[in-house]
Amino acid sequence: MSAWPDLPALPASSARETALERFRNPDPWHAPAAYWFWHRLPDEDTIRAQVRQMHGAGIRSFQVQARLSYPIGGYLDDDYLAACRVAVGTAAELGMVVGIYDDYNWQTGHAAGRAVTGHDELRERHLFWVRIPAGASEGSLSGIRSATENLGPAAMDWHYEGGVVTWADWRVEYALVVKAAQSMEGEEEGEHGVAAERPELVDRVDGAADGCRVRLAAPVPDGAEAIVFVSVRCATSRLVNPVDPVAVDRFIEAGYQPFADALGDFFGSTVAYMFFDQPHAVYYDWAERTGDLRSAMPFHESLAVSIRERWGGRAPQVLAAVLDGDDPERLSLRAQFYEHFSGHAMETFLGRLRAWSHAHGLRQSGHEVLGHVGGWALDTAFANWDLRVNFGLDHFGVDGYRDLTAVDAQDALVQLSPVFGDSVARHHGRGGTMVEQYFVTPPEGGTPWSGHWGLTLQELRTTAINHHLQGMRQMIFHGFYQTHGHGEDHESLRNPRFDFPPGINFEPWFADHHPRFALESARLSEFLEPVSPQSDVAVLYPLRTVWTAGQLGEQSTALGDWARALSASRVGFHLVDERDLETAVVEDGAVCFGDRRYRALVLPAVTTLRSAASLRRLRRLAESGVRVLASGATPAVYQDGPQTAAEDWAELAPAVEVFHAVPGETVLRGLAARRERTAPTLRVPVGSPVRWRGGPDPAGGFRFACFAEAGGTVELLLPDGPWHIEEWEAADGTVRALAAAGSPVALRLEENALRLLRVHRDAGSAAGRADTTEGSAAAAGHGTPEWSAPEPLESGWLLEIPEDAYEEAGTRRAIAVTRGWERQGLTAFAGTADYVRRIELDTPVPLELTLPAVAGAVAVSVNGVRMAERAWAPYRVTIPAGALRPGGNELRVRIAPSAANRYYAGTGLRAGPEPCGLLAPPLLRHALRTPHPGASPDGFGSGPLRERP
Repeated sequence: MSAWPDLPALPASSARETALERFRNPDPWHAPAAYWFWHRLPDEDTIRAQVRQMHGAGIRSFQVQARLSYPIGGYLDDDYLAACRVAVGTAAELGMVVGIYDDYNWQTGHAAGRAVTGHDELRERHLFWVRIPAGASEGSLSGIRSATENLGPAAMDWHYEGGVVTWADWRVEYALVVKAAQSMEGEEEGEHGVAAERPELVDRVDGAADGCRVRLAAPVPDGAEAIVFVSVRCATSRLVNPVDPVAVDRFIEAGYQPFADALGDFFGSTVAYMFFDQPHAVYYDWAERTGDLRSAMPFHESLAVSIRERWGGRAPQVLAAVLDGDDPERLSLRAQFYEHFSGHAMETFLGRLRAWSHAHGLRQSGHEVLGHVGGWALDTAFANWDLRVNFGLDHFGVDGYRDLTAVDAQDALVQLSPVFGDSVARHHGRGGTMVEQYFVTPPEGGTPWSGHWGLTLQELRTTAINHHLQGMRQMIFHGFYQTHGHGEDHESLRNPRFDFPPGINFEPWFADHHPRFALESARLSEFLEPVSPQSDVAVLYPLRTVWTAGQLGEQSTALGDWARALSASRVGFHLVDERDLETAVVEDGAVCFGDRRYRALVLPAVTTLRSAASLRRLRRLAESGVRVLASGATPAVYQDGPQTAAEDWAELAPAVEVFHAVPGETVLRGLAARRERTAPTLRVPVGSPVRWRGGPDPAGGFRFACFAEAGGTVELLLPDGPWHIEEWEAADGTVRALAAAGSPVALRLEENALRLLRVHRDAGSAAGRADTTEGSAAAAGHGTPEWSAPEPLESGWLLEIPEDAYEEAGTRRAIAVTRGWERQGLTAFAGTADYVRRIELDTPVPLELTLPAVAGAVAVSVNGVRMAERAWAPYRVTIPAGALRPGGNELRVRIAPSAANRYYAGTGLRAGPEPCGLLAPPLLRHALRTPHPGASPDGFGSGPLRERP
């Protein structure tokens, strides 16, 4: 089953002919998508209207998501499924793609409780442990705390019947006696040593709804400790046991099959994939918990059987090692256990989901819990959860159960998630990832979990472009709202208004300005789709070190530090899996994993490897000219085989570049290949803010996308030519040929500029022609108009608010342009409004209007005619002479701000109102001479390609 529909492999000639067509008319797989939040059962008119609203805004794919405000008892009933069918039918009429979000609210595995109703035995079951010291004969387990409590009462009601955690059916699974290890002199050298199973030691377990007491038949012997593993079922949980195959089958029956029954005739066409979201049991901690594992573990008898089959009589020693010990032998057993557990969990849960999807002609997608979401380190998020008891944090393994890779990303940050998603996809022969984008962290002074109604389109665009440059194919915005909630309270999650806001369609800038952003994002994605990125560094994902040390260890920070530093140094990288080393090939000083080629391999505080074979492979790489670098702790444990890792590393270390911490930018930039003699590439000068992604395409050319939040330059390095350079305009789909006299050549990018270049040897453009040609005069910068000095328009402005506004309707008043309207008596108004002023001209000439500081997206009109829209800086518009007349001219600047001040007013969730409107006087310049004919139509742009002097 191919990963991405409608993207068949094409011969070079066909790819060349269709490249521009795809670029100009992106398909739904590259355009932005959205979670469509349903808060109540929508009627048919609402469904059709909102699907069309999405389509009109450039959102060409969606997943319906019933949120906490949706009555839980109505999820997947006949009315709900009928409404879904109307939505899918409307999408089919519009040529959209629909994914099936596979559960209520989020966290795959409960189907709003439908899976466990009448099947109590299938509810989540967990393995806890009770320690009983020498001389004692009983121990307690109390104070069990669900991680869901951190999300508040609404979430507790979602996960648990009655909103209360209740436990039942306590069972003893393992009773171990662990004797302290003995030193050579016979003295005790530590607390934990040889473990033996002693089931007869347990007299009984007195279980209660909130804990248990384990009573032994006799006191624990001197010099030993008893560890009694007990499993218990959460009697009120709506979640199934994720490691119970019968429970997972029941979840599929209750949560997947209803969609097939209602929408099956759309499967494989409009409905293209199933999407899981953070499938896991709840994480539980308790008062007496100690040891390396920080959460209870999902458990089922099938897992117990598999443990016995895997280790036989050594099972007690393995279980003891999961909790205790830092010597190589026990760390080895711990790594073995998590490999086994994660494999069992993935096959039991994800394997069944995938099998059902494939049997129904659908692709499988979704994402697991990502500890790195919102940052670079592996422990950025969910630090209180031990994610090893989910799927072992084996993200490469999880992706083996998907056809479409997906990750989530938090807030408007450059972060690890997109590049990690792209990396695991490439490991499986694909490339590119969906990115679910949500917002949680408020600005300074805001209340946690209040979201980000202050989102601007510039912020969203910057985030999307940065994700694309890290490997994102499609952004899934979280979310598109059915309603905007209510103002009676501001309860997180339960009130739709504060359920991971913003609802993008309730932002004032959405209707007029989102389509432009969406088309640009889709075209950028299509432009990068066929590229094999020039990434020269492979960073080893320290999976086995995570298994032995947990997600909070040094390796978590080290990997994040390397990834952040490489990104900041503009050095392309991917994460790779240790399993990649098994098939690695070395060619010309580079290590190749399939079609991926790297000059350097980084070990970020890696302490545990699979076996000595891994170090032998690293030695072979180093001896073959591949640069192997390491920072922090070094290998000391093998998961399998004799524990000689420390000695083996000592032999290899002289061939490895070892650093205490991540080296500086000079060293990192030195890892990039010097390929300018063999292939086109980009080089970012030190200090330049430009980010880029690029490499060869299947048609024999090279594509490069570069972006700068602030003005900057990047150099295009070309081997001996001739080379032909085209600029593909994401804004309007045009292509123009650029003149360049030699290499290197400098690309100038102004603030927020996105430039797309294709470089090739043949004389034809990607579609056989160029739409425009930039002549040498324009390339040298001679095509821009000569302008007068800017004139500040400080006075004479009126603010007009539409008659249908939700507040301040019909207001027309004088307004200052030195500060936002929120500081001029309109603290709670956050709708669209017009700044209006007259301009007197003796003779019409071209004008250039610049808005130096503005909070919102703008649309500029002159004499009732729309001139241009700008939703991100620079807010600069050229007004042609033909739009003007002698005498008075009306200048109208329509501002669409964020919705923050509408939805946060009076809630106390913000320290004060957020800026809205013009924040500094607009600047007006008059043309002093006519632009050169070769210039771009508006006389400005992101800057032409120029030969470096």
